[in-house]
Amino acid sequence: MTVIYRPPAANPAAGGLYSAATLRDAGDPSRLSFGVLVDSINCGTSWVWPINCAAPAPVPSPKGTRRTPIPPAFTGDVVGGDDDCAAAVPEDEAQRRAEQHLRLQESVRVEQQLTPKLLAAAGIPDHVAGLVAAVGVLEEAVASHGFPGVLHVAPHLAAAFANAQIVYRQGGQLLSPMGHRIACGAGYAALGQTIVATGPVTVHQGPVVITHGPDYPHRLSVAEREVLVTWECWAHAVTIGA
Repeated sequence: MTVIYRPPAANPAAGGLYSAATLRDAGDPSRLSFGVLVDSINCGTSWVWPINCAAPAPVPSPKGTRRTPIPPAFTGDVVGGDDDCAAAVPEDEAQRRAEQHLRLQESVRVEQQLTPKLLAAAGIPDHVAGLVAAVGVLEEAVASHGFPGVLHVAPHLAAAFANAQIVYRQGGQLLSPMGHRIACGAGYAALGQTIVATGPVTVHQGPVVITHGPDYPHRLSVAEREVLVTWECWAHAVTIGA
């Protein structure tokens, strides 16, 4: 008789978007289908004024400069995992399997959906000769904001980051030399040689919803949730190459 071996549940791979973002419970019931508008207190204008009253005032005056317009509402997706198993499998076991598949794959699927949005928001990327130069250009581009964000990176560049010794680990997070979190997830493969820097990222998660299909001849158990990703203030891109 064939022996059935059930390995223990695996944990999601580290270093992806979810390890670099803030995870936010969207509440039950979720309202993510209406989108999320980010109105960050961290994005605004600062200025310098002459301390000598006799000095000529800057023209035009930087005081009262309008803040960067609030971006359009971010939109999300429904992410799911399922287990198509024999009807003899108990419903609670089928549910656990579906939930485990969602747990392992959610961040990857979210990164895949986020990639074109990141590229569109960042616009035409700068082109630089190497990885170190690319990280330097991005860190300088966002330095004026005064606080760190997130670098979104394709997984094939992880080895280059380690070889160049420009990535640091702090707990479960990867950091750049200037303290930006690095999201190097499997779902970012389509970024290719392009690295996108954004402000801090928040992943808004709705509740996990379980549904079960017919019991004969197979039971399809599905675990799904609404997920919406937002970021603050900026999006810049650099492509490594000629």
